[in-house]
Amino acid sequence: MKEKLQLTRFIVSSFYKKPKQTMLQVVLIIAVFYMFLQLTVVNAFVYFLGNTQVFMFYNLTISSILVFALVCYLSTSQVFAYYEFNVLAPLPLSYKKISTAKVISSLWVPIVLSMVVQVPTLGFLIIDLKFVEAIKLLLFIPVFNGLIALLLLFILSCINRYYYRFKNKVAYLMVNIAVILLLSIISIIYFASKSTIKMSKVFSEIDITSSIEGLKNSIEFILKHIYETANMIPVIKWILNVFASNQITVQFFIIYISIVIISLLLFSFIIENISVNYFKNGLLENNKTSLKNSRVHITKNQWNNYLQREIWIIKSEAYFKMQVALGLLLPPIFSIVMLLLIQNEVLPNYLNITKEGVFDKYFSYSVLFLCCINNISGTPYSREGKYHYLLKSAPFNKGYVYFSKVIFSSIMSIIAVVVSFLFFALFGHWKLENVVMLIIISCLVVCYNLLTPIFDMKNPSIEWENPSEAIKSNPNVLISLLYGLPILIIIAAIHFCLIWFSVQPLLAALIILIIVIITISILINRLKVAL
Repeated sequence: MKEKLQLTRFIVSSFYKKPKQTMLQVVLIIAVFYMFLQLTVVNAFVYFLGNTQVFMFYNLTISSILVFALVCYLSTSQVFAYYEFNVLAPLPLSYKKISTAKVISSLWVPIVLSMVVQVPTLGFLIIDLKFVEAIKLLLFIPVFNGLIALLLLFILSCINRYYYRFKNKVAYLMVNIAVILLLSIISIIYFASKSTIKMSKVFSEIDITSSIEGLKNSIEFILKHIYETANMIPVIKWILNVFASNQITVQFFIIYISIVIISLLLFSFIIENISVNYFKNGLLENNKTSLKNSRVHITKNQWNNYLQREIWIIKSEAYFKMQVALGLLLPPIFSIVMLLLIQNEVLPNYLNITKEGVFDKYFSYSVLFLCCINNISGTPYSREGKYHYLLKSAPFNKGYVYFSKVIFSSIMSIIAVVVSFLFFALFGHWKLENVVMLIIISCLVVCYNLLTPIFDMKNPSIEWENPSEAIKSNPNVLISLLYGLPILIIIAAIHFCLIWFSVQPLLAALIILIIVIITISILINRLKVAL
């Protein structure tokens, strides 16, 4: 038991580290405080709008979604990765003990976080003297969330069991993402199918524009409708009736014990799936290197040489390649979903986004900001990791290095933008001025990518042990948004102001295009001087 605890602490400490920079520590404290403030306000709103049953259901749902999202992320970067293999495999430890420690560490963090966000909820229940509900919340939520996490891990562990059969890690990661998306879509569709009211009817009942009373009634209606829909599903109805009641009954203990037993069985199956091929998968993972297949063709064109270096860095880790793939896929997928919702008149009428001369602007800027969410330009220097020293020791031109990173990330984003506009045209929304909008968004992508690497260039986080630390767990990616987003927001605001002042749409688009081109020229000249 002591051995497993030490292993678990080792894995947890290797993945979750406190930021070294004082500024980032302060930002983290502010973010935690802000999160609790938001949770308290939202909980207060839900608590006073609905009854206790709706309140309990709301918290169970939110915590389950949080755990599902965290496990989705941690599964690829921790439990089903083999970064610890070279350290632990040679030690006299059984693969089951190593696998057990990995699974426990991946469960521990999501469940603890799901309980931390329940603090405001417990506060409201205790103040209202609802001690039974508070006790049930403390007992039930960690066990139920553990079941959610274990169900997902079990499905993914079945794929991981045969990891050695995949040709490369990118294919393996994409299969995992596809399975997770499929599970999410099936769950949403199944839940929506149980609704007694069509989604268009639900949206039509929402009123957030008239008054505070209208907003209150709309939120109350949504909460009530979701709760009633959940009660249409037999198993969930049984669990909710027992969980949300003000009594601790025999049925509660039956459900509680059943969940614990199912969780223990799933836990043992997951351990077996991971450990059975642990050595084979770990050895294959740590022996793989994309660089051995990389061919560099030195030419007289310096841009060609520096761009090849960027491709070489991206190919150094499968996780980096997966992020590029996600950057290419997310905007087009979002575009298809948005266009289908518009076509089927699912979105509420008061949004008025289908208005002539406005819809293409909403669509265009939505695609633009989605490209910024999964940007690969915010941490290009951090991605270099152990190769970063070459930038200082080798005679590299700083300007070529910086702008090659901008060019590479911009090309990836522009491909996603062009594909999104292609779907826009296929749905029958194409006009001449949309060509101008396509050029504007492409230029704004370049504008954004010119600014986002600045902080990472000055403060790269290169001491990472796994590639997710270089991107998703890197605070620089958030700071890069502060560098790149303001100018996009200002230009988008100017564009919509021109439309609201009844400027002809094509003329407004041309004015914005001129502004964007001037902005890019200024940024390039300033950066050339600074570098």
